[in-house]
Amino acid sequence: MTGIPAASPDAGPGPGEPTRRLRAWRWGGRLVALVVLAVTIMMIALAIGMRLNDRAIDEHPGSANATVLSVSPLRTGIEFVDGTGATIRPEGGVLYPGLLSVGQQFVVEYSTVDPQIARVAGRTAAVGTIMIAVTLAVTYLVAVPLLWWCHRRARMPMSRLLFGARRPPGHAAVRPASTV
Repeated sequence: MTGIPAASPDAGPGPGEPTRRLRAWRWGGRLVALVVLAVTIMMIALAIGMRLNDRAIDEHPGSANATVLSVSPLRTGIEFVDGTGATIRPEGGVLYPGLLSVGQQFVVEYSTVDPQIARVAGRTAAVGTIMIAVTLAVTYLVAVPLLWWCHRRARMPMSRLLFGARRPPGHAAVRPASTV
């Protein structure tokens, strides 16, 4: 007598169920999509913030000579004296600091209402827009092929890869017939 082995908990997936590898590719695709979404949201928030800072400076303009105190990849520290004679060192550094070096003197535009918001004179959010566009372009140029690859490896439609394995409309679960 030939016996059929009983199903064990560590047996492979049943018919129609994805293997562990396919599920990993699905989750990999979702992770890539999540990272792309996060980068996109951050870049949009950055663009909005840059424009709000520019508007604050344009609504209450002030200008002064400033000196660069420090330069780091994330911040350029400056110091200037505002119209009231107070020495200001913006905590967030100066906006749009490209090509400044320690000790350099330059003209800064700032908001007289909030002198912590300062930018290099003549520079606006348009300078940062290029960086945002390049960041988004590189993100999508890397993500689209990765999503396509995960889609191919997971062997499922792209919409199901990103949004889950939902049943299409009209494909309800089979219900037992009622005995009335």
